[in-house]
Amino acid sequence: MSKIIDRQISKHFKVKGHFNRDTLSSFLIDLDPEITESALTWRIHDLVKRKVIHQIKLGLYTISNKKAYKPFVSEKLARLSKIVAKEFDQLDYCLWSTEWLNDFIRHQLGTFFYVLEVEKDFVEEVFNAYSTSKQYRAFLDPEEDIMGRYVESEISIVIKPLISRSPKQKITMKEKSKDKISVPTLEKILIDVYSDAVTFYAIQGSEMDTLFENALKRYQINFTKLISYAKRRNKEEQIKSYLENNFGDFVKDILE
Repeated sequence: MSKIIDRQISKHFKVKGHFNRDTLSSFLIDLDPEITESALTWRIHDLVKRKVIHQIKLGLYTISNKKAYKPFVSEKLARLSKIVAKEFDQLDYCLWSTEWLNDFIRHQLGTFFYVLEVEKDFVEEVFNAYSTSKQYRAFLDPEEDIMGRYVESEISIVIKPLISRSPKQKITMKEKSKDKISVPTLEKILIDVYSDAVTFYAIQGSEMDTLFENALKRYQINFTKLISYAKRRNKEEQIKSYLENNFGDFVKDILE
């Protein structure tokens, strides 16, 4: 029965761009007039969870063929994560490689580095742990002159404080592996690049425009998550203006 409903929802809403909860609820009630409010809430949640519909922002949905962003985790990144995961058990962290940005930009990064964010009270301890390793060069929230001069290879790790409630996801390197690595969602990557011109000095101007354009075209974006994180970085109004001025077709009626 659920597959029949899925097909009906997809067929009905596919050409509508995006639609709100009230419109979706009315359609589901027409299909099942006896449905209760609690069952309706559960069904909408289930539709999102099973990716029949995609939540653009709170209370706004779409039928989308765009992919969810799942970056590739290399063996090197997995090894790198073990230091913070094992030596600092239960510590909230987020780790990724700027090599991932090559999936979006026009001029490919010839060299890349790792970004490791941890709870602010543990930043120096984690920095010291990585500094003692001869395999990596660790930098503690470096200034612009250090970034451009020394952070230039895949053995470099930039360690920064993690902003509370940063949007993250846990992914595994191998199928059925129990080891999970905490990495940023695409929403976090976009806002971090937009907000931090020092760390991401190589992805500014037209290159940042290309990054956002390809991300918006190819991947599912949760704008509630994106804007909420921008607000925690004190960039809410700036990012809204940037998106509306440069990508109006993608965000029309979404950022209101």
